[in-house]
Amino acid sequence: MWLAIHPELKKEIRATEAGTRNWIREQLSKKSLVCLIVRSRDGRVAGSGCIWLREEQPRPTNMRLLVPYLMSMYTEKQFRRKGVAKLIVKSALKWSREHGYDRVILHASKEGRPVYEGLGFTQTNEMRLNL
Repeated sequence: MWLAIHPELKKEIRATEAGTRNWIREQLSKKSLVCLIVRSRDGRVAGSGCIWLREEQPRPTNMRLLVPYLMSMYTEKQFRRKGVAKLIVKSALKWSREHGYDRVILHASKEGRPVYEGLGFTQTNEMRLNL
């Protein structure tokens, strides 16, 4: 996924692969990461995404500390514009509702924004400063 999005960062991506795999294994073992994979009829991976149960502070409307964060969404080029991303997001929303969560958050790419907006997501006001 990262190479497809940022081919110019090939060296950095390769250097962090082991650390990323370790993080994924740790999150899976803690049951704080749910992976969603869509396969084509012939078994090829068409797309995938993850729900990371990210810890946040309690808020007045919900004292639950975990919030589903939809991340690592990716659809293989030959499967784009065929409903793969929408299927993954709908599955993530269904899983989140079934587990009692009241919201799902994500950071949308420009290309992905229409999929999320079409499913009812609204843009929030987050800021960032790279140090």
